[in-house]
Amino acid sequence: MTWAERVGDLATNIALVGINLARIFTLAASILATKIDDLVTSLGERGEAGLGRTNAASGTWVSLPAAVLWGIAAIALRLVSIGTVFLRQATGAADDFFRTLAEG
Repeated sequence: MTWAERVGDLATNIALVGINLARIFTLAASILATKIDDLVTSLGERGEAGLGRTNAASGTWVSLPAAVLWGIAAIALRLVSIGTVFLRQATGAADDFFRTLAEG
């Protein structure tokens, strides 16, 4: 075995280790995105059932800011959910790419 073959084998092994290391990070990111998406979905499915309205006529002005804050929270949860879905899809595509590199 010549030195060129040895260097080539070493470079191949180093590349495969790097590719598999990248796959480990994409898998970890995918798992993290799945957990965050599950949390956000769980939070988004909860309603306002635990909150009760007061019957005081003088406190009706408080309902508008509360409704606005609930709306902002719902929009934020939906945006985070969309971001985590994109992250899961991107990490899945990157993992498939690295798997193809490692196999071929």
